[in-house]
Amino acid sequence: MQATYSTGIRTDKNLTASALFGVAAIQILVGGIGYFLYSREMGLLDRVIAFSGFLYIALGVSARWVPLPAAVAGAVLYVAFLGFQASRSTELLMTGLIFKIPVVALLVVSIVFALRRPPVSAGEGRASPGGRSDLVR
Repeated sequence: MQATYSTGIRTDKNLTASALFGVAAIQILVGGIGYFLYSREMGLLDRVIAFSGFLYIALGVSARWVPLPAAVAGAVLYVAFLGFQASRSTELLMTGLIFKIPVVALLVVSIVFALRRPPVSAGEGRASPGGRSDLVR
């Protein structure tokens, strides 16, 4: 007989949203550190980039209902950020790879899982084992 233990942690079924929340966490961490270290030297655009993690939180929330557009929007935002850095200097693009590589990987994961999962429409609910819908009417 094998004992099972519950950790109390709910596993998320929407991996697209989870990946976008992961990107948000990394962006907020890096942006927050950068803001506190260099806030006097930062321009408006630098501050927007530093706090872009909050945009990824919004995208993670929207990925609950429309996963593919949210994942693509997140990837486009990050590619635009990388393009902006590359336009300033290639050295700037190469800095912070320890954060950029995981972010790119999470964005690829978000798109892959968004393509594998159909969106949930407002009128649909999952059928429970008892035959009743999970929707509250």
